Amino acid sequence: MLPPRPPTTDQSPPFIPPDLNTQGTNPTPRPRPKRHHSVNPSSPSVKPLKSALKQKGLARSDSVSAPLQRDRTDSDIRQRLAPMTRTRTNSNPSFQPDHMFVSFHGSNELRLGNVAYQDTLDEIREHFVPMWPHGVSNQVTSGHSWRVVFSRTPWTATGSEATIVYRMISELFTCLFRHGYRYLTSLNTGYAYPQLVFKDTQNDEDSDFFVAYLSHSGRKITLIRPPRRIGDQLGSRLRSAWPYKIASDKASEEEIYTVELKRNAIGARNNIDRDVFVSHTFQEISLMGFKLEATVTLPRTGVLGFGGKREVWVFRGTRMRNRLNSRSGPAGLNASEAGRRPA
Repeated sequence: MLPPRPPTTDQSPPFIPPDLNTQGTNPTPRPRPKRHHSVNPSSPSVKPLKSALKQKGLARSDSVSAPLQRDRTDSDIRQRLAPMTRTRTNSNPSFQPDHMFVSFHGSNELRLGNVAYQDTLDEIREHFVPMWPHGVSNQVTSGHSWRVVFSRTPWTATGSEATIVYRMISELFTCLFRHGYRYLTSLNTGYAYPQLVFKDTQNDEDSDFFVAYLSHSGRKITLIRPPRRIGDQLGSRLRSAWPYKIASDKASEEEIYTVELKRNAIGARNNIDRDVFVSHTFQEISLMGFKLEATVTLPRTGVLGFGGKREVWVFRGTRMRNRLNSRSGPAGLNASEAGRRPA
């Protein structure tokens, strides 16, 4: 038999039904649980919801409809100063070189890199290459490059053949300037042979060139085919600067002009420094309208190449319209004029 249930002390409140009239007119909303849509940076321990990390991006239709264009720059509309009417050596229009590289390789090879136009090569083949009397053994054209191998060894030649090489260098500069290539500088680092750099600018029909070089002793300067006014006046100008220091100044029938200093005792106080001699020569030539344009270094001469290197100076001036008797030579006549000289 179970024990009797103990009486309860708390009485439950009576049930009161809700008023139907007030329930429809003024309902009391239930509080909804709050959802965090932002991340509080001050509480790093609380991880944000994934929905807070999602950012609204562009719809695919918006990104596709956006125009993929850029503003046109000056390089897009830039045009060459001269019309491209000449035929290229390479039909690839994506690259148009405007810097040409010229180098003298070994003892008989000439290389031209970045040749942009065919008529430039035609000019060199017509006027420069035939100047070497022993001809050519090989010519190769590949893309924008061209190289020619001469018979024998012109770059190490001596005597009269060396004079021909000096004239060839002068003619090479004349051809390049005539077709718009202006000399800029020489590059030595990274190349086996010095590279003469020419910039494609505008055709130059008025420039005139001659070359010169200094002897290994530093006492004699030789000018190859200079204009007549320079050949006639250089020696007298240097004599005026050093009245008793010039041993000789003369011109030959081959249009070669030389100025030589006297041989003084070693260590004498009255010796003229080589730099002073060369600098004064450059100054006098510049006053007569020609300036030093470039230097061309040729390989070593002598047996097995044990001789010294030759550095050729290239001078540039303005070509005279009247070329009659403009070159140095016997009685101021050119080689072509000397044969017609009246008796």
